[in-house]
Amino acid sequence: MDPTLIEYLAGIVTIVGTIVGFTHKFVKDTREDLRREVEELRSEMNNGFKELRGEVKDGFEELRNEMKGGFNRLVNIIINTNEIMIGYLGLRGVLNQGDVGFLRTVIEGLATTITTTNPLTEAERKRLLELVDKDDLTIEEAEELYRLARKLYREYIEKTPDAAYALLYAVIKRVEAYARHGGQQTQPPKTQS
Repeated sequence: MDPTLIEYLAGIVTIVGTIVGFTHKFVKDTREDLRREVEELRSEMNNGFKELRGEVKDGFEELRNEMKGGFNRLVNIIINTNEIMIGYLGLRGVLNQGDVGFLRTVIEGLATTITTTNPLTEAERKRLLELVDKDDLTIEEAEELYRLARKLYREYIEKTPDAAYALLYAVIKRVEAYARHGGQQTQPPKTQS
């Protein structure tokens, strides 16, 4: 074989080897770049989905809180409307002592069945029962009874209808106290020192 031909073939083999080496490196680098870009896109998509999921969750939570607030306002309007109506019926004499007795019994039963989720402290529970047992309340006592009954109502209205009776009784006693005392707050008698 001719040495020129051998050099020529060696040059071609070197060029082909170099081209194959570059092609292999190019394919390998391109594959790595592509894999890296796919991973970055996947990561960005996951982060985007997480962010979107968080935004949707926050939006639902905000909507839930707004609806809950609106519902609570509606409940307060309904409660206040009923209290005004009961107060008016009490002033007009539509509710009699039998109604008051029934409501008193319901409150006493409710107060004795309250469990550990009781919103009232032991002292408040005892005070509620004392006020329920008392026939003639001062305005201050009637207001205290009303405050305790309302606290009880807010906690137990979903668990028992008796909670509404407790609030109804407190409203009636409040109206009676204001009617007896002419809308004036009573002052405790002054003692001389």
